[in-house]
Amino acid sequence: MLQGILTGQTKGVVLLSMALALFLYFLPSFAAFARGQRRFPLLLLLNLLVSPAQAIAAYFLSPSLLAFDPHNPASVGMTVVFVSFGPGWLALLFWALRPGEPDPRLIRARQTKMYDVIAALPLILWFAYGVLQLRPILVREGAQIAAGTASLFIWVQFCALLAAAAFYLLLVYFLVVRDRPIEKSRGVLPRFFAVVGTFLGVGILQLQPAALSLSMQILAALLIALGSLGSILVLRRLGKSFSIMPEARRLVTSGPYAHVRHPLYAVEMITIIGTAVQFTAPQSWLIALGVVALLWIRSHYEEQVLEAAYPEYGAYRAKTARFIPGVV
Repeated sequence: MLQGILTGQTKGVVLLSMALALFLYFLPSFAAFARGQRRFPLLLLLNLLVSPAQAIAAYFLSPSLLAFDPHNPASVGMTVVFVSFGPGWLALLFWALRPGEPDPRLIRARQTKMYDVIAALPLILWFAYGVLQLRPILVREGAQIAAGTASLFIWVQFCALLAAAAFYLLLVYFLVVRDRPIEKSRGVLPRFFAVVGTFLGVGILQLQPAALSLSMQILAALLIALGSLGSILVLRRLGKSFSIMPEARRLVTSGPYAHVRHPLYAVEMITIIGTAVQFTAPQSWLIALGVVALLWIRSHYEEQVLEAAYPEYGAYRAKTARFIPGVV
C-alpha cells in the first residue's frame, strides 16, 4: 500500500476512503479541539488508545466479537467497525460534544497562521498526490513528443495534463502562503458542501472509459486543457485569498472577478464537462451535474461570508454575474 501511494498508483477513491475513516475515528478529538476545550489533550490520548482498548476488552469478555472470515470483506469490515467505533469511541464523542471549560491557549492557536496551514494539510497532500499520479503519464507522453512519434491526441492530452499538474502545484503553493481568514462560515452544512463539492468529481474517474472517436477524445482533452489553464489564470488573481471552505481572507474584484463573482467555479465547470465526456454516460453526466449543483451551493455560502466581512460586497454582487456574464 505504501509503495502504491509513493508511486501514485493507489486510486484517489481509496485514499479518500482511508482519510474519511481516519477523520471519523479522531472525530472526538477534532470536536474537542474545535470547541477549544481544556480536556482536549486527555481526550486525544484516550482517542489514540480506544481502539486497542476495545479490542482487548472484546477478547476477554466476548471473543466471538473478534471472530471474522478473512476472505469475507463484510465480516472483516464489521469487526473493524466494532473495534474502531465501539462503545468506548461513542462515549468519547459524547464527552467531546458536551459543554466544557475553554482553554485560552487552544482558542489563540486557532487564530494563528500555523493552524491554518495544518488545517489545510490534507488538501495540500491531496493536490500534491494528484501531481504524483500525473507524472508517469506526462513522462511517457513527453518522451513520445520528444521522439516525434506523438499523435495530435497525445499532444493535446499532454498539454491538458501539464496544465492540470501546474494548477495542482499552484493550489499547494497558495494553501501554504494564503492569508489567515478574517471571517468563516457558521455551521456544518457549508463545510459539508465544500468538502463534497471538492471531491465528488473523483467519482467520475472510477467509471469505465467511454469508447470515443478521435475527434471526441481531442474535444474532451481541449476542454480539460482550457479549464485547467483558466483555473491557473484565475487562481493567480485570487492569490492568497484562495480557500476551499467558505471563508473571507481578502476581497478580490479585479481581473476575472470584475466580470463574474466566481470565475474559478466557472472554469472548473469546463474541466468537469471535459472529464465527463471521457467516461461512461449517463453516470458521468449525473456526477458532473452534482458537481455543478454543489458549486452553485458553495458560491451561495461563500457570498454570505464575504458580505458579512465586507459591507461593499453587496454593491459588487448587484452589478456582477455569478458564473457567466449576462447569463447567470
